[in-house]
Amino acid sequence: MKKTIVTLVALLAICGTSFAQDFGWGVKVGMNVSDMSKLSGSDAKTGLTAGVFADYRFNDWFAVSGDLLFSREGAKFKDDGDKVTIKSNYLNIPILANFYVLDDLAFKIGIQPGFMLSGKAKTKTGGQEYSQSITDNFHTVDFAFPVGVSYELFDKIILDARYNIGVANVLKVADDSNSNVHNNYFTISVGYRF
Repeated sequence: MKKTIVTLVALLAICGTSFAQDFGWGVKVGMNVSDMSKLSGSDAKTGLTAGVFADYRFNDWFAVSGDLLFSREGAKFKDDGDKVTIKSNYLNIPILANFYVLDDLAFKIGIQPGFMLSGKAKTKTGGQEYSQSITDNFHTVDFAFPVGVSYELFDKIILDARYNIGVANVLKVADDSNSNVHNNYFTISVGYRF
């Protein structure tokens, strides 16, 4: 009986150690350069992204990863001479397949649901600046296909670059010229694996 228990404990310890070596998690922070496609006259703007990630490496060439990220997106444009900046805040959950071409270099592709947290429009006109909530103008759920590349340094630091291709219409109310507006953005981030 003692031998059986010792054997089971040893097997669980080995399996747990093996799982722990293949599983990783950490934090990341970075910058978005975002735009809203098909929004008349829009221009890119920068914003913050930050959150946590987890991944599991199945073998030398394949892993699956997931993030939970705060993401500030939006765009800039001119409306009758006024400068307008749209700031839309999302909680994004990218789930990615990671294909390793080298030990530490991976190409990524996946899906990303996003959930609208808040939206704000800042308008500059005649030396004055006005701000108003536009959260109700957005759909509550967004969807994108992220593609990118990452490189890991010292088994701790992860450099990541992604382009997120938005496929969901994010605006509830849109005229003919602004119909089917998508969030598209490029992200560069640095992560730290614990």
